[in-house]
Amino acid sequence: MRRLKKQFLIFLLCLIISPSSFAKLNITFVNPGFADSSDEINTTGNFWFKVSKIMLNAADDLDINLHIKYANRNHILMKELIRQAIKDNPDYLIVVDEKSVVSKYLAKLNTRNIPIYFLYSRPAIGKLISLQRDGVNIIGSVIPDNYAAGKVLAQQLLIKHSTTSTQPANILALIGDYTTPASIDRVAGLDEFVEQHEDINFIGKEVANWSEQESYTKTLAFMEFAPEINIIWCANDAIGFGAKRALQAHNSAHKVIVGGMNWDSVPKGIKALDITLGGHVLLGAYALINIADHHNEKTRTSLNHSSLAIFNNLKAETVSLVKHINKTDLADIDFAQFSKMATDPQPFTVDNLAKALNK
Repeated sequence: MRRLKKQFLIFLLCLIISPSSFAKLNITFVNPGFADSSDEINTTGNFWFKVSKIMLNAADDLDINLHIKYANRNHILMKELIRQAIKDNPDYLIVVDEKSVVSKYLAKLNTRNIPIYFLYSRPAIGKLISLQRDGVNIIGSVIPDNYAAGKVLAQQLLIKHSTTSTQPANILALIGDYTTPASIDRVAGLDEFVEQHEDINFIGKEVANWSEQESYTKTLAFMEFAPEINIIWCANDAIGFGAKRALQAHNSAHKVIVGGMNWDSVPKGIKALDITLGGHVLLGAYALINIADHHNEKTRTSLNHSSLAIFNNLKAETVSLVKHINKTDLADIDFAQFSKMATDPQPFTVDNLAKALNK
């Protein structure tokens, strides 16, 4: 009898001290942006700051220890942070392959024991295969469908123009940069839309480096050169705000429709964009849900390389969600309801997130 009691006590003790009974999942995210939301620092907008804050909300609901390292837009620092993260030996490492910096660097490190998940930007399929052959433990990725977003933005701008003017559509495109996949894909979507519409006059395409100030300067120059411009397609909202500010200075704001992406808060003294697409800021939370479901024995699912059509036009149903995103506070949403571990798992969509917030 004593022996049975002793065995039972040992069994209970094992349950109590077993790591699996209480250990949280440890995930490190190397964020290419800043930990500060200051406009003076984030000249391209607060996108990466908001990504991290939303991920922290999701991590709380999913019982995840999320460690975030900020690269401050410095690719040399980003490589050092990745090296440190691998040394810390997290359960999973989330990285962003900006300008292919990360994928080139990973091949030089011993990452066999660290599962790596790409977020927002990933290597091309050939590079992925090559990295996996070299022993880089890549388990999956998720990126927004930037191609569709570029096309939809152009479509929405043309619809808006057609309902407010009888003039031909004369489009100026202010793109993010020449190298990042997000910029390239958004422009490819725009280009296809323009090619499909012979009634569109494509005035020009100019890089603005995701910057409000560069957009301001270049929009002013274009309005002097081509005053017939009546649509400005912008790769993000920061560029859009720069274009709006320039149009106000040029006294042309009343005749030009401007659209961007990000759902950013409108700066003081600048009118709101006519069209803004968003939702992709939520993908960091989606990545955590995927990884948690993959890690959990009850819901174990294989991860893949997905492209999510998450961009949505701002509408009445999502206004509250957007306000909370820009306040970096989605604590009222229980992100666990989108996990396969939930009793009734909900699809991860902008509409469902807006409904969850308003419950």
